[in-house]
Amino acid sequence: MLLTIGLFTASVAAAQPGDYAGLPVDPNVVTDSTAYVAAPPTLNPDGQPGVETIFTHRDSSRTITDTILVLSDPAAASAALPGATPVVVTTIPGGGNEPAPVGSNGTMITGASADGTRSVTVVRFTEGGTAAVIEFSGAAGDPVPPDLAVEYARQQATAIRDADAV
Repeated sequence: MLLTIGLFTASVAAAQPGDYAGLPVDPNVVTDSTAYVAAPPTLNPDGQPGVETIFTHRDSSRTITDTILVLSDPAAASAALPGATPVVVTTIPGGGNEPAPVGSNGTMITGASADGTRSVTVVRFTEGGTAAVIEFSGAAGDPVPPDLAVEYARQQATAIRDADAV
């Protein structure tokens, strides 16, 4: 299966039932770089069907944590979003949920970590029976650009749809 981003095309592995390791989108495709390295995916994070992959920038200055939960239906996916959202979302000083134009129930929150040492942006959405939470973390005062966060999330939503994981 092919994923097209602007002028670039990348292959996205179709997930087999119960095998969701191919679902997370490689951020290098979205950023047109080779800056991010993926840790091995964690299947069924916190006992939920799905996958979580952490991508770390080669200089360790940024991370992207992509968590995808594959559930029985859209209602289950919507209900799972609060539990799948990292604790950091509730501790971002001055941060507030804003609508994000991605999937269903798309929201984005940006701010600083509770200790002020990191910038944090979290995009979360549902796509059919799948809930996705994507956390971008970087240096304090240097958050991921909102358009890049949304573009990555849109590519993730497309990969979920294309993999028929919903």
